[in-house]
Amino acid sequence: MAQLENIDVVDYVSSLLDSEKYKEALSVAVEEKYINSFKDNCWDLISIIVSKIDNNTITIKPSLYGTCEELLSIIVQTATPEEALLEFIEQIEVAKNDSQFSIILQPLQQLLLKLPQKRGRSLEWCLNSISTYIEAIPVKEHQLEGKERLLMDCDNNIRRVVKVYTLLPPFYSPFIREVTVQDTNLKTKEIISAFLISLLGKPLLYVDLDPETNKNSEARSCVDIIVKDICTLVKNVYIFLPYVELHHRENMKTKPKNTLMDNEEEISPYDHREKINLTTLSGLFYVILSKHFEIPDSAIPLVYSNNYVCHTGLLCVDHLLNYTEYGPLTKGISLLKIMLTYLPNGLSESLLSLPVHYNLCKSLINIAIYSSYESVRKESVKLIREHIYKFDYKGRSLLIKHMLQFSNHSGMMGYAITLYKNSLDEAFNKPELPECFTGPQLMGMIEKMCHLPHGAESDLVELADQIISSLNFLRYLVIKDSTNKTGIKEQFSKIDKDYLDVLRTGLNMSKAHYEVKLKDIKEEVNKKPENQVEISLNVGGNVLDKIPTENKEQIIYSALNAFHLIEGLVARLSECIAMSK
Repeated sequence: MAQLENIDVVDYVSSLLDSEKYKEALSVAVEEKYINSFKDNCWDLISIIVSKIDNNTITIKPSLYGTCEELLSIIVQTATPEEALLEFIEQIEVAKNDSQFSIILQPLQQLLLKLPQKRGRSLEWCLNSISTYIEAIPVKEHQLEGKERLLMDCDNNIRRVVKVYTLLPPFYSPFIREVTVQDTNLKTKEIISAFLISLLGKPLLYVDLDPETNKNSEARSCVDIIVKDICTLVKNVYIFLPYVELHHRENMKTKPKNTLMDNEEEISPYDHREKINLTTLSGLFYVILSKHFEIPDSAIPLVYSNNYVCHTGLLCVDHLLNYTEYGPLTKGISLLKIMLTYLPNGLSESLLSLPVHYNLCKSLINIAIYSSYESVRKESVKLIREHIYKFDYKGRSLLIKHMLQFSNHSGMMGYAITLYKNSLDEAFNKPELPECFTGPQLMGMIEKMCHLPHGAESDLVELADQIISSLNFLRYLVIKDSTNKTGIKEQFSKIDKDYLDVLRTGLNMSKAHYEVKLKDIKEEVNKKPENQVEISLNVGGNVLDKIPTENKEQIIYSALNAFHLIEGLVARLSECIAMSK
């Protein structure tokens, strides 16, 4: 008997599980000689039992998994609820795999249901630990787009995300039913709502939820359940619009994430920055506003103005467009397409007092130039135009001027010039030409278009798109404005002196430079026909020295062709100006 008293029940249960003696392990909890020791050691038993589980246990050793489930259920009935709860929360935080995470949820739910009086705080701790576990799941970027995105469903991390998310509704549903039936515990409602909103941030933000590419995916089904539960709890989801504005302002000020009061008991769950922040709110309003999901009409009151909803939604768009990953980018683009339909055409330029429009323009330009995804780049280019063309002519001019100032990319500047030219062409059909296309305002725009950063020594190859667009615009304007509505004729001498003369000098210098390089290459080839030609070539600020000779020659010929094209455009523009005079 003395020997039995000295048995460590934790080690004993552990050894029985390892020896596959599952009936004996289960009997320990009810055998009279172990019952007190079992009850006193529940804390340690929880961690030992959970540690026996790995991702293959349920498949390879289903009896072990079932025994562990039963043992945890017995512990829930035996242990002091408060103590067991703390241990289960810790086990979630240190869980080594999804099977451990999964097996903890059921007993954790049972314990919470046993604590109705202390539910709020305990539930919040549990949901916080679940959020921490979920946010730590990595989502790799595979540089896939189009139909190739379907392969993402086979990615282990995506499968993990979906699997873990499917475990959550069965866990939290009883608490939603409880608070909606009683309809009294506002704090608990907010705790669960904040948790559900946090689920729409990372990692779900990186998962493809587009109905065109992933209509019947499990991930979309998970989001459907989550958002319907949010709407059940909150009723009016637009109550979170002011939170978007608040977090946007804080981000602009680079304010610390947590500006909470010392007494956390008094803080609303919506004020916890780790749950409700610009990222999770952007995920929420993508789901609510993008029309990619069915939202109950009762959750979206019609008393809010389209203008307010749209401009707050645009803050979410801009936040999503500052990511580089495919998931957030495509969600931002989808949301932007819908937000633009909220705005009428001919918006007043006074709306540009809201910085979001300039920020949005800047974000779209960055994506159009630098994004790794071709489809995203193309969509961004289209949306730059759609966004700018929502404004009146003055507003368009201001945004296009912003593009010219900010983009620092020849192709994008060429695109901005084309947008301006098309807007001016449209304005010529009006009875009176808007002031923004005349006099000093027009000349200010032309100076931006025709800017050569280093004068005649500027890299004309790098600036070719911008230069060609600017010359075509000026030629169009000279021909179109025969009655001088814009006042362009007064600027001919300035354009000729400050731009065309400088451009002619630059063309002569550039052509001479490239022709010398071409001659050097040919001479070097004749000397060393068998070897790599050791002549470096600087194009667009990039030194090209380790490429085949044939390619170097092609680059030089391409540059010389660009110079000849620009030269021809300069000549034609000069002729038009002379004729107009």
